[in-house]
Amino acid sequence: GNNGLFYIPMKGPNSGKAFQVGSAPFDAELTGICFSPDFKTLFLSVQHPGEKSKDLKNLRSNWPDGGDNIPRPSVIQVYGPLLDKLMS
Repeated sequence: GNNGLFYIPMKGPNSGKAFQVGSAPFDAELTGICFSPDFKTLFLSVQHPGEKSKDLKNLRSNWPDGGDNIPRPSVIQVYGPLLDKLMS
């Protein structure tokens, strides 16, 4: 039930096939996808984590700090060899 981030190759043997490469925290959505100019880093926003919580004592998410923390929207970066492989 989590929002996902998918990659769909436009050429090659896997052209047109969807591959999930990320998953949003509970009750959140991934938005604002943007690459750095060299395409080595992917930035995206995590919006509305835990939005469906009924009250502060029954949180459905604790993104991004975990524990008993109140969920907060965030911007994250993704980088490394797996991203490099997707971009090649």
